[in-house]
Amino acid sequence: MYMMREVYRAERGKAPEIVAAFKALFTVFEEAGFTNRRIYVDYAGPMDTVVGQWEFDSLDEYFTMERGFFVNPDADAQSLIDAFNRNATSGYKEIYEVIQ
Repeated sequence: MYMMREVYRAERGKAPEIVAAFKALFTVFEEAGFTNRRIYVDYAGPMDTVVGQWEFDSLDEYFTMERGFFVNPDADAQSLIDAFNRNATSGYKEIYEVIQ
């Protein structure tokens, strides 16, 4: 089992748009069977930070699904991609193996 976090720094005042994008993305992830989906926003630390977190069984399956999402995206997928790109100043991924 693996846990991934995507951490985004939103443009000032654009964190709600990143949260909305994660909520839309998580509907796709729910259909894919990803579990423990969570969205976090900053309480302390860098302002306008939004974190999406989820768990999945296989790195290969996850990255195959992700690559497929970005190859010839339909209008809904492109809108989601644009929402992250338009409203974030930066972002990165963290991947952890779930031990317990």
